[in-house]
Amino acid sequence: MTDLSAILYQSRRALLVFAAIAVLGGLLVWALQQYGQSLQPEVAAAKAEQAQLQSTLTGKQEELALLSANMPRFEALRQAGLLGPADREGWAQTLTKVHQASGLPNTLSYSLKPPVAAAPGDPSNPVAPFQTHELALSLEGIHESELLELLASYGAQVKGLFRLESCDFSARQSQGLTAKCELRFFKQPLAASSPAPSS
Repeated sequence: MTDLSAILYQSRRALLVFAAIAVLGGLLVWALQQYGQSLQPEVAAAKAEQAQLQSTLTGKQEELALLSANMPRFEALRQAGLLGPADREGWAQTLTKVHQASGLPNTLSYSLKPPVAAAPGDPSNPVAPFQTHELALSLEGIHESELLELLASYGAQVKGLFRLESCDFSARQSQGLTAKCELRFFKQPLAASSPAPSS
């Protein structure tokens, strides 16, 4: 036996263990590659889902920023009485209170007509259409300046935005005139609902 043969013969066990380890290592690498390739569709799906979630998150963050930027304006409109449920009872009570405080003759009469939608409501839209409410009032024995003061005081105290649509004066007497006025309140309900009953 040559020296090389003797060395190989004596180290055959180590060489066999090395060969077995090499084969097992190769098989392990191959198995890991196969497993990695089998996970590729799942990884791609997870990345696509992450991208979709990131896009949704970005959209929600933009919506939040828009809401945060406009919240003071919304709150100001709500406090002014333009947004939210119509306070028809409050409008009438304020008118009565302002009239009593003015010291004018006790000849006030008023009526609130049913609300009118500015445009037909879409049943699929959760936001109710913009509404107007007509408040008709009548006073006897009043002068023009007294009516203007009464309306100015009412406008300062009532919770809601209104416009004076018309005022007709008639039957001049020694005590004053008969005034018939129409006030139009503007209201944007925050949720679709049935109109409030007329007072």
